[in-house]
Amino acid sequence: MHTNTLSVNKQNIAARMPRLLSRACSRASIPYVLTGLALVIAISLAGREIHTHISQIEAWITSLGSWGVLAFIVMFVVLTSCLLPDSVLCIIAGALFGFGWGLVAVVAGSLLSASVQYVLAQKLLRHRIENKIQNNPSLCAIQRAVKTDELRLQLLLRCTPLNPATVSYILGATGVRFQKFILACLALTPGLALEVYFGHFGKHAARAAGSDSSLTHNLMLAGVLLAGLVVMYFISKTARTAIARAVAEADAEAEAERATAGSTTPTVGP
Repeated sequence: MHTNTLSVNKQNIAARMPRLLSRACSRASIPYVLTGLALVIAISLAGREIHTHISQIEAWITSLGSWGVLAFIVMFVVLTSCLLPDSVLCIIAGALFGFGWGLVAVVAGSLLSASVQYVLAQKLLRHRIENKIQNNPSLCAIQRAVKTDELRLQLLLRCTPLNPATVSYILGATGVRFQKFILACLALTPGLALEVYFGHFGKHAARAAGSDSSLTHNLMLAGVLLAGLVVMYFISKTARTAIARAVAEADAEAEAERATAGSTTPTVGP
C-alpha cells in the first residue's frame, strides 16, 4: 500500500514540476516579444530619423557618466525586488549602456538585489513567504529538494526561467547558507549577458534601419544572438529536467521516511 502511494505521489510531482517551469519559460519570452514589437513600431514611426534619436540618447547617457550606471543599479535592485522581471531591465541596460557596461550594471544589480532579497526573506518576510510556499505544492517541493542538496539545486534553479527574485525569496526563507546562495547567483550571468546583448542588438538594428550599414556585420550580430538563444534554451531545458527529477526524488524520500516512521511508532495499549 505504501509503495503504491509513493509511486502515485512521485508521478504527481513529476507531472507538476514541468508545468510550473514551462509556464515560467513562456512568461520569460514575453519581454523579448514586446521588445521586438516596440523596435518595429519605432522604426516604422521614426524612419531614417531614428539614427538621430539614438545618437541623442547616447549623448545624454554619456553626460551622466558613472552616475547613470549607479542610478540604474539602484533602480534594478528596487524594481526586481518588487518582482519586475529582470529581463526587462537587462534589455534596457543593453540599449542604454551597450553590451560591456550594460553587463557590468546588471551583474552588479543582480548580485546586490539577490542579497537584499535574501535578507528580506530571512528577517522581515519569512512567515509571509512560508505561507505562500505552503499554498503552492510545486514551490513547496522545490524548497524540500533544496534542503537536501543546497548548492546543486540552487545552481540549477538559477539556470531556469523562474523569476530570480522569486527564487531568492524562497531560498532566503528556506535558510540556505549565504555563501552558497551568492555563489549560485553567478549562474545567472550567461542569461543576463544574453538579455543585455538582446538590448544592444536591438539598438544596433534600429540604428542600421536609419543608415547604410554593413549587411555582413548585421548578420554576424544576429547570428551571435541566435546562437546564444539556442545555447540558453538547451541549458534551461537540461536544468528543468534535472530539477524535476531531484524534486521527485526528494519528495519520494520524504514520503518513505514518514511511512517508515509511522510503521515503527509503538502502539500504547489500554
